[in-house]
Amino acid sequence: MPTNVHRLAVIVGVIAALLAGTVVRAHADFSDPVNCQTHPTNPRCVIVIGTPDSGTGDGGGSTTVNCRDGFGRAVPCFIPGKGWLGDAYCYYQRAEGAELAAAEAMGGKVSPPAYWYVGACGDATTGFFPPSMTTFRAYSTSPGVTLLAQAAIRSLGMPAPTILVNPAPPAPQVVYVPTWLRIDPVTFTARTATASLNGLSVTAVATPTNVIWTTGDGGRLTCGAGTAWTPGTDPAASSPDCGHTYTEPSRSSPGGTYPLTATITWQVTWSGGGASGTEPALTSTATAAVRVVEAGAVNTR
Repeated sequence: MPTNVHRLAVIVGVIAALLAGTVVRAHADFSDPVNCQTHPTNPRCVIVIGTPDSGTGDGGGSTTVNCRDGFGRAVPCFIPGKGWLGDAYCYYQRAEGAELAAAEAMGGKVSPPAYWYVGACGDATTGFFPPSMTTFRAYSTSPGVTLLAQAAIRSLGMPAPTILVNPAPPAPQVVYVPTWLRIDPVTFTARTATASLNGLSVTAVATPTNVIWTTGDGGRLTCGAGTAWTPGTDPAASSPDCGHTYTEPSRSSPGGTYPLTATITWQVTWSGGGASGTEPALTSTATAAVRVVEAGAVNTR
């Protein structure tokens, strides 16, 4: 999600300098060097979807979001009169009047969807926001939408794939007999989550796009959800869309089984607050142990 395109700071109430040319991608921690993609449990990255006092938080009800500052302390995600938690742990709201004129005087006008925002920086746990720490930034996606989009994405809860094969375990797979591969549809369906606060809501959607299989014997293939084998189908028939034929029994690999791994790729989008966006794809993975045996007369090419 693109954020600021310009930055200028007010020092002791006077705008001193414009820091131009920076374009950043917002993370849940709003701070480097912590990478919340690879370290999601870091205290700086904690954005929790909670349950409001007036509802359950699911089935279409609102959810609230609990944010943390750079020290891991719980802070409001939104403060009336100051705005939404954003970059550098400051709170931002649209610049109007004299503040907008000051921002444009130093940083120039910006065109929609970008707007100037004024940021109050300080200590949210005490409510101390000195004027000398006021900041102006131009955002193309408002900090509130950015924050709620990230919160919704974090609560999507993409499941690990449930691996299904035919023949179904405990029956083994047989060398040179096609194995049908598929994912339980329950774990191959779109997931949605909505984060809401102060009258603003953003919904994230994760849609499964494909499954990458590694079969443990060097095989690799990309499929959709796959097709279930049905009684009456020729046992020697290949799956119409997702299958693999083993040519060596699994005794050739340690443990007597092949590790069959399925990885679902999820396309992630979000929308709300008059904006929308696409995030980098996410994945979920599972592995099952598959025993492959020789079976007399069928062990021929």
